[in-house]
Amino acid sequence: MAKVVNPISARVEVIGKPKPSAYQPNTFYYPTLFIDLSQPEGSEEAKIWKSLSGDEVSQIMQGDRVQLVPAGQDKNGKTKHNIVVTQPAQSQVSKDYEQRTIAPVQTSAISADTKRAIAAYIDGQADLYRFCYLTAHSKFDGLIEDQDSIRTIATTLYLGTVQKFGLAR
Repeated sequence: MAKVVNPISARVEVIGKPKPSAYQPNTFYYPTLFIDLSQPEGSEEAKIWKSLSGDEVSQIMQGDRVQLVPAGQDKNGKTKHNIVVTQPAQSQVSKDYEQRTIAPVQTSAISADTKRAIAAYIDGQADLYRFCYLTAHSKFDGLIEDQDSIRTIATTLYLGTVQKFGLAR
């Protein structure tokens, strides 16, 4: 018989820096704070901390609206949750683009549809780079301490992906 559960409507508030797992060598987790939207803003009851894997954290962004669906308990008796993104956070680039008015001299030859297509393309590329950065950070954290080197690896992953999959068009 199926169990009826009540999901928690929440917002991704903070995605922390990766920390080494005490249980699995060479594995990292990301402390992540969710805010229960049914609780008073700023209250301790609204805070839900979860330890997410690199794969899990690569699928969410700060500001995303999510449903935390109870999925049993861990060995310590804490409730585990499946995370369902219900409303992705709009990237700051898209927000800035929509709020900005561009002088007609600069854009007279560009239609509104083309401007929206450009903004969507840039937003998608930023998401791809973010994924490459998070992957590089989780795979090389502890091996490489220099953040510039992590950014270089992320950029290499990004450029290689763009080239391999023909995303430069």
